[in-house]
Amino acid sequence: MSITLLLARHGETDLNTEDRWQGRIDAPLNATGHAQAGALAASLPAGIEVLVVSPLLRARQTAEPAAQRLGLTPRLDADFRERDFGVFEGLTEAEAAQRYPELAARNAAYRWDEEPPGAESTRAVVDRVARGLQRLREEHEGRTVLLVSHGFVVRCLRYLIDGLSEDAFFAATRIPNGHFLTRQLP
Repeated sequence: MSITLLLARHGETDLNTEDRWQGRIDAPLNATGHAQAGALAASLPAGIEVLVVSPLLRARQTAEPAAQRLGLTPRLDADFRERDFGVFEGLTEAEAAQRYPELAARNAAYRWDEEPPGAESTRAVVDRVARGLQRLREEHEGRTVLLVSHGFVVRCLRYLIDGLSEDAFFAATRIPNGHFLTRQLP
């Protein structure tokens, strides 16, 4: 038995358009994000049986049209919430470089063994997402699951499922807002 897992990234927020680290900031979707959520729902294949969603507002709002179309009740799972970027949250790269030049010069937000003060480490996020993924495997074997979460979480899932190297983790193309990828879990 296996699981078919659709990995969806939330729709756009104003923080996305400003290219800011969003992390745990509970920003709502903007008008484009709501349109992306509707388009995502319309593009989903038949057969989705379970809807799992990050508890952050932007993910919940993205999941609403899919829940209505599929007739499913979203199950919130905090293991799939976005990474906490600590002192970088709400900042652009330029603002972070100005306020924290040493951290920015070392690219601290995108390293395995360093993170901005107050942030979750990459390894901690991967471990948290791995725990959630294991729970999905145990609870939904043989089913098709739509998971609506965040860009960094999808990056972690691709690392775990696709077997990306640590070097490829940060280099892999980021999933666009309001899009999904499909993976088969053995």
